[in-house]
Amino acid sequence: MVLPVKAELLKLLRKIPLGLVASSDRLASELGVPAPLVVTLMGQLSEDERDLVPWHRVVAKGGAIGRGPHRDQQFARLVREGVTVSPAGIVQDLERHMISGFDDESLLAKAPEEPSKMGGRSRGMKDRP
Repeated sequence: MVLPVKAELLKLLRKIPLGLVASSDRLASELGVPAPLVVTLMGQLSEDERDLVPWHRVVAKGGAIGRGPHRDQQFARLVREGVTVSPAGIVQDLERHMISGFDDESLLAKAPEEPSKMGGRSRGMKDRP
């Protein structure tokens, strides 16, 4: 049972767009399995699997990131993708970042806005012509 579920989980993880997150509960619902199984499978991903799928885009129902050994990496990756995460490890503005489903229509509806183009200067410095 676990191997087919894990394969399906990996497929779903690949569908989560950059700048968005999915809850482990949502993944479990989509797979038709208990949420603790999804959490267990996520914790057992190999390094190779972590390189292939955006595992860092999975958070708890309330937006909390993981507490395991990959917490700092998850935090940094989410922030790099434009997801606002509090110092306590909670995704902020969860309604904007959380996907509602894995069908194409739901994923397109939640497509993140184009990030603002900031100049190459550090904050506080004016761009000059």
